[in-house]
Amino acid sequence: MATPSCGKSYLCDKYPNLFVDADELRLKLKYEIPENLSRQEMESTKGERPFPRRLHGDILNEEVFKKLDELRQKGITIIAAPHPEMFEYFKSRNIAFCFVYPNKNMKEEIKRRMVERNNPESTINSNYENFELFYESNAKDTIAAVHYEFGEDEYLEDIIKKFGYNFK
Repeated sequence: MATPSCGKSYLCDKYPNLFVDADELRLKLKYEIPENLSRQEMESTKGERPFPRRLHGDILNEEVFKKLDELRQKGITIIAAPHPEMFEYFKSRNIAFCFVYPNKNMKEEIKRRMVERNNPESTINSNYENFELFYESNAKDTIAAVHYEFGEDEYLEDIIKKFGYNFK
């Protein structure tokens, strides 16, 4: 489980046979997204998705969980953002996970990363304004088996390597 702007999408794109981006999977089940839409174009729609809805509520979560279960059975590692339904997914299946989030000195760098990946200004501003609140909430989490506060110029791929993950 990892917060925004730490490299989840990058890692999943680089190693598609090893990792799945649960947020992207959920997004593609929730909305009818054009196949030719780039990741950068998709990032620019955060907060105001212009796509027709496909699935809602419990039905959406059931489909996402079913697909994640299938991918886990194939040995794919799930990378997810800290949304309540993802905490529930891991908790309901007794899956121990690591929670990765920026340390309290990363506010400006996280903003820079969000600008670089073309997030909408409203999303950037909201995350920037709530950074300290998010940090406190992340640090107090009691569901994750391990917490890891990442620092300047550190990304999820670097962190996973520190934990000894074998990139095949």
